[in-house]
Order: sequence, then C-alpha cells, then structure tokens
Amino acid sequence: MLFILLAVIACKPVIAPAQIAEFPARKCINMANALNAPTEGDWGYVIKKQHIEAIAKAGFDSIRIPIAWSQHTAKQAPYTIDPKFLARVDEVVTQALDNGLMIIIDVHNYEELDKNPSVETPRMRAIWQQIAWHYANAPDAVIFELLNEPMDKMSGQRWETLMRVLITDIRKTNPNRWIIVGGDNWNSIDGLAKLEAPYDKRLVLTYHDYDPYNFTHQGASWFADAPPIGTEWGSAKQRADLTATVARAASIRQRMRMPVWLGEFGVHKTAPAVSRIKWTAAMREALEVNNIGWCVFDFAAEFAFWSPQTEQWSQPLLDTLLGNNFQLRK
Repeated sequence: MLFILLAVIACKPVIAPAQIAEFPARKCINMANALNAPTEGDWGYVIKKQHIEAIAKAGFDSIRIPIAWSQHTAKQAPYTIDPKFLARVDEVVTQALDNGLMIIIDVHNYEELDKNPSVETPRMRAIWQQIAWHYANAPDAVIFELLNEPMDKMSGQRWETLMRVLITDIRKTNPNRWIIVGGDNWNSIDGLAKLEAPYDKRLVLTYHDYDPYNFTHQGASWFADAPPIGTEWGSAKQRADLTATVARAASIRQRMRMPVWLGEFGVHKTAPAVSRIKWTAAMREALEVNNIGWCVFDFAAEFAFWSPQTEQWSQPLLDTLLGNNFQLRK
C-alpha cells in the first residue's frame, strides 16, 4: 500500500528544454570515512579545517561529504536527527563555504533502507525533510544527493518511486537547489542508463566508475577476498572500455536533457603507482572530452590523494588529476 501511495504523489512530468543546464561542480573530491562512519574517527579519519583549506588551495571547486545520517537518526517517528550530529555537519558545511567550495551532502551507508525499504522509507523521507528544511536558506553552493549507491531491494521501480517522492519533498522548501540522483546497482552506468528520472532544471544524474574492479580495488582492506595487489592497467582494450563508458554517460545526458556527473572514481592506494596514474589520467581526459564534471574518490581514506601522516598531497597523482600543467596555488 505504501508503494502505491508513493507512486500517486510522485513528481509531475515537465518538458525538458533544448539547452542542458550546466552543473557547476567540475573538480570535486570525496571526503569519506569520516561522517559516514558510525562515529567520526571510527574509520581512521576526522575532517579537519586545514584539510578543507588544502583542497581549496589545490584547485578543487567542491567537496562531497558522505554522511551516515541513519546512524544518527531516531528509529521511531518522528525520526529526529541528533542535533549534535547536525551541528557537526553544519561546521563542515561552513568551513567549505568559507573556503569558496561547493559542498555535496548525501545519504550514505543506509544499508537498512537497501535491505528493508518498506519499513525504512518513512524514516528516509523524514531524514530528507529535516535536511531540506534545515538548509532551505543556505547558499546554492550547498548541494543535496539523495542516496549513495542504491542496491539490493532498493532498486528498479521501488527506487524510482522513492526518488520522485524525495524530490517532491525537497522542492517544497528548496525549489531551486541542485539535487543529485543516480541509478540502482550501486550507481552503476547500467543503473543510470535505465533510470527514468523526472526532468528538473536543477537535477543532476550521477554514476560511479571503478572499472576494472580487479585493478581499482586491489588490496582493499574491507574485503576478506580483495583482488591481489600488483595488478597493472593500461592495455588498449582497457583504455577503450574506459572511454566507451564515459561516452555512454554523455549519451545519457543528451537523452535525458540533464547534466551527468561522475560522483565517484578512483584506484586503491596499494595499486602500482604508474598504473594508478595512467588510469587517473585516462579518466580525466575522457571526462574532459565529453564535458563531464567529476568527484574523485578520495581525499584521505583507502583511495587517498592526501596522506594524513605526512599532511601532504601525492603530488604526481594530484597533478595528473587536475592536469599535467597544473601548479599548486601559492
């Protein structure tokens, strides 16, 4: 019954214009394993003001903050978000804005929703209603992302219906804010290709790209059977596959008449350094050719571009990501 009711109040269709909107977040970096941990610091990283300053100084225009809102929200109606946690998110948002950065806040690691959507959907709606109300008067540089990597039972028509309802809920208090939404199957390009998102002048379609998995996830500590370390990348076929995926994303943009954005991509830090640089360069170049903005994964966790130990960038990797002729701002 809930599924039917959600469908009834879904967004009304709007005819898309000929001109596709430009999403302003072009060079973004994820700051993961902090606010999406059960408690910030549990996974070895805490967001610091000086890190946000370093990101702005390096030349990024935006940051994406994965946030485990469900870990800090009551399980019974009215599903209140912990005020102390919201204040911590506010602190990070303010630091980003003070440094001239756009900031993307998402709902991350909501595994209960993926596994039991019929029970968790009211809580998900309440989370977004509170976030939307709280940031209703925030600058346009604060951007919402509905759900990171929907999967399992949160897929297909069920996800599309909830997506439309969440957009409708948010638009009541934030009529012009940028909203990012991706397809099911872990925000894969296949999931995006089949997503029937309603046209919205401030809606961004996102996907994630970690192909080939055996290369990008080699040595990942959170897997008991992670791919072995030492896998190289750079064959002609691998390069062709990468560029074909980006071209496919561009074709989805043309069909849907809304911007497409690569919200996550990266290679684990244990991968061979030369191949990691080759993959990053190939991805950046393909995205530039197709005029697609991006958000690399990630700042200081297992796909790190920054070392919390030395408090420095991996400079060759950073320069590769931002362009070979890029120079760090003084």
